[in-house]
Amino acid sequence: MKEGLKVENLTLKEKMDVNEVKISGYLHFLSGESIKENRCGRYFQCSIRRDFIDINGEPRHDYLLLRTYDPRIEEILCSLEDGAPIYVEGEARSSLGSGKMYILIKNVEPLS
Repeated sequence: MKEGLKVENLTLKEKMDVNEVKISGYLHFLSGESIKENRCGRYFQCSIRRDFIDINGEPRHDYLLLRTYDPRIEEILCSLEDGAPIYVEGEARSSLGSGKMYILIKNVEPLS
């Protein structure tokens, strides 16, 4: 592959640098500790519940882990009730210690 190759108006390198997540669902507070700390600092974690029908036609509920280091985003999330509909923008990341996947929240918007 050639550096600078245009793919949908972006270069291949620009495409390879894309790490954006946009997702909506229902806020779900985790049982246990929601506030933790690692070498990057203090963070708040919760999850987003996605309800849909799987490939076998059965109802499915996915709980995707969310994390934020931003106290302003934490405050918004904590002001909502469990099950509140939300829209999240962020990045797909993996934990430094466990390797667990999570969405690092850059922006959250309560939905009505």
